[in-house]
Amino acid sequence: MERYAACIQERREKYPVDIGDTYKHAAEEVNLNGYSSIKGFIDPIRLAAVKEEFELIKSRGELQYNDFYTEQVAHPLLTCDSVFNVAFDDEVVEIAKSYFNCLPAINNVQLRKSKATTISESNIPGNGQTTLFHCDKDSPRLLKFFFYLNDVTDANGPFTYVHGSHLQKFNGWNSKYRWTHNDIESIYGKDRIIRCKGDVGDVILGNTNGFHKGTKVEQGERTILTVYYGIHPTEWRETFGGRMKLSDFESLPEHKRPLADYLNKV
Repeated sequence: MERYAACIQERREKYPVDIGDTYKHAAEEVNLNGYSSIKGFIDPIRLAAVKEEFELIKSRGELQYNDFYTEQVAHPLLTCDSVFNVAFDDEVVEIAKSYFNCLPAINNVQLRKSKATTISESNIPGNGQTTLFHCDKDSPRLLKFFFYLNDVTDANGPFTYVHGSHLQKFNGWNSKYRWTHNDIESIYGKDRIIRCKGDVGDVILGNTNGFHKGTKVEQGERTILTVYYGIHPTEWRETFGGRMKLSDFESLPEHKRPLADYLNKV
């Protein structure tokens, strides 16, 4: 936390900004509960454009990977103009500013589809392991925006969060990375496991330092755009969402360019 405090102070001094009250309540909810949601946050037409670009990339055989459960685009900011427009959207930035109380930056962007399977969550290989509970460990405090590109119910894999787990960890929580639903329910209780359903146009916010997962898709599919904001670079291996076009960076107004501090411009 000492390093985190130093990083946030550095960004406050380097990039002084005004922070409004529009999204204060949502930021407070994430601080308290670990998650929040805003209904009708973004025009669904803009998200339909993201989904259309996803399907076009798939049709060209250019997905990062495509297996029985997961399809994912590598570096969406390089390949999808519609993703760039959402990730750097004025209202998205306002939420991030309200949460961090400074001007943060984008660390990573993911664009992924999950498909129905009868395989148990514990046995889905590879990237499907996101169906198991886990905590993102690259920062004690971070913010992810989850945009569903199709309506999501209990049946098609809602983002699921353990209420308050960003503040309350149990002894041994760090002994392994993936935890089954039964593991987490036995520790936190059923009532604290929250399935964040939503429609196209809603946004779900989460500090994914708490326990979370994408519940396994039982019927249909779920396509999701995830934008990750933080106040320091990640310490993970190189991600597959941390690059953007140099031309897009240069098109940003000066006050938005710090939002790309942690992205590689190519």
